[in-house]
Amino acid sequence: MKYKINLFLLACLTTLQLQADDLHDSLFSDMKEFDTIATQTKQNEHYQPYIISVLHSKELEKLGVSNLKEALTLVPGVDMATDNTNNQTPIFRGSNPFAYGQSKLLIDGVVVNNLFFDAYSEYLSMPIDMIKRIEVIRGPGSKVDGINAYAGSINVVTYAEDFKGFESNDKLVFKYGSYDYRMGGFVKNFKTQTLKAHIDFYYQKDNKNISSGPDGLSQGSLGAANVGLSQSGDAPLWLDEYALGLNLQYKEFSLKARILEHKQGSAYGINLALPQKSDRIKLPSYYTELGYAKNIDDFHVDIKAGVKYDAFDSKAKLIPDNAILNGVVFPEGGYGEHYAEQRVLYQTSYLKYNGLEKHQITLGYRVTQEKTIDIKSKLSNLTTGDAALVDYTNTLPFFDKDARRNVYAFSLQDAYDMNEKLSVLYGVNYEQTSYKDAGVEPRISFVYRKDFKNIFKAIYSTAHRNPSWQEMFTKNNSARVGSTDLEPEKVTSYELAYIRNFTSDSYFQSNAFYLVNKNQIYNSPADPVYKNTAKTDIYGIELEYKGHLFFGDQLYVTYTYLDGYYTIEGSGINNNLPNVSHHLAKGYYIYNFDSALSLSTTIKYVSSKERLKTDLRPKVKPYSTVDTALNYKNLKYKYMVNISCKNIFNADVRYPSPPESYVDDYAQERRTFLITLKKSF
Repeated sequence: MKYKINLFLLACLTTLQLQADDLHDSLFSDMKEFDTIATQTKQNEHYQPYIISVLHSKELEKLGVSNLKEALTLVPGVDMATDNTNNQTPIFRGSNPFAYGQSKLLIDGVVVNNLFFDAYSEYLSMPIDMIKRIEVIRGPGSKVDGINAYAGSINVVTYAEDFKGFESNDKLVFKYGSYDYRMGGFVKNFKTQTLKAHIDFYYQKDNKNISSGPDGLSQGSLGAANVGLSQSGDAPLWLDEYALGLNLQYKEFSLKARILEHKQGSAYGINLALPQKSDRIKLPSYYTELGYAKNIDDFHVDIKAGVKYDAFDSKAKLIPDNAILNGVVFPEGGYGEHYAEQRVLYQTSYLKYNGLEKHQITLGYRVTQEKTIDIKSKLSNLTTGDAALVDYTNTLPFFDKDARRNVYAFSLQDAYDMNEKLSVLYGVNYEQTSYKDAGVEPRISFVYRKDFKNIFKAIYSTAHRNPSWQEMFTKNNSARVGSTDLEPEKVTSYELAYIRNFTSDSYFQSNAFYLVNKNQIYNSPADPVYKNTAKTDIYGIELEYKGHLFFGDQLYVTYTYLDGYYTIEGSGINNNLPNVSHHLAKGYYIYNFDSALSLSTTIKYVSSKERLKTDLRPKVKPYSTVDTALNYKNLKYKYMVNISCKNIFNADVRYPSPPESYVDDYAQERRTFLITLKKSF
């Protein structure tokens, strides 16, 4: 018996060694499969010239993760921020928490940032059940097809992805949870010899209202005369949305389209006055992209053209009863309807050449035309104080109705495999706009693969963020005033990374970064005009471990430390970083009882945040949250049940608010429950 066991162990070890050798031999040839931000598979992400995290829906579902936002909070170095309209945004490595457009969100390779804010808050509620994989590149090096991400890039891969070894299944999903949350959706794929078709749909809504206040009036946001009208109460943070996605692939031709109708409560108030529960904001998003991709000898041609529409649509009570503005009394309060619709047209052409040994050269351009196509501005009568709406679209517009911008981006890069151990990616982007040009931006990265277990990276990269349309074209607003004289924000990044692979699915990664940010855009209640006013230096480390404690379980732990300083232009004085956590710790543990049943725990810690030097409030308090989920998957009948509890210990989670707004910051949800039912076909 002992002899048989030894023979069995020897056979297993021999097989594992052969598999490791085969894996090592294949890694070098497989690397080119991962040459864009939209990675085609998880394969070899550690060997690529970026700092990458890949989140898979199978693990996220076991953790009880409900949507894209919850998934992103697991990524090292990523925190969350919001504003008075609950326009939430992930913050990469502490980069300007009160600015949007710091990162780009792509869905199956299509950029979905809206034009008004250059944000994507409306997509953060996308159910995780519609997502196959999330690929996050931290740092400004993530350029592809002329897309220039300032602090990071997020590519959501849906179940439209369908190729050998990674086929997608059809499914039905239903959810119910706290705040009367309800969700239903499906994923369906069709496939013939020449045609692939994918469709996904979901509808979700809740009745989330969170106790908040006192509102911004208490801090004089609408003047000293209205301080006594400040309120505390429930901030309407409810959600009501549906989305339909379509992907078609016919031979070399492709079509990607999505409709998102997103409606939410007015949150903490357009003018920082606590709104009514029925007040709402709509952030619809629609896009269609046509593509043609073909291999011709040593060339790969990739041509795309697309159109995207998005809008900011608000209907709310802006000021409370008996408010006084400019000497006019509004006995029934003041109301407003604001609408701005934008259109983006773009076309890209990229050519890859593999004819030179050990090189892959990519050359191409991206042309974009951005334009406001419709605006409306209605307010209560500003002369008499009558609550009835008056059309001020032409006389007092809240936005420049003629806003437009053209952007031309050109790029050239070479992926050079110097030998089996060392590869280098180097290139340059050049961008020109109708306003201020970003100019030439180089990048270079080295990846040294000492062996399967030890990988080293060194990255130098530059990038920029063009001002958002809110920062450029907002008018007739006491809290924010746009300026077309703004320069693009610019960043230079230096990164070093070491990865230690233990097995094919366990590793330790560490990386150190130093970011030099210039021309950062800010405004303030005292000076509402957006200006390039600050320079920020940020440095830190990110540690990440993924592996096992016992056979069959899964452990993931990350820790991020970051620090730095900002300098107001002309002052010469370095100040501590405001609204940034210096310590972020996250992790989860999944214990699989068997192939059907698992139990998980997720823990997150966010340290305190300092205020602006002129903001005399105490620091934003630190918080820790603990989540748990029980997951059952019936393999025979292909259904899954997941029961989860978020923030078990009811921690008080708050996102920082600017000075002279909500004095106690923006309150978030406490303990919540969720049950998910999924049937696969």
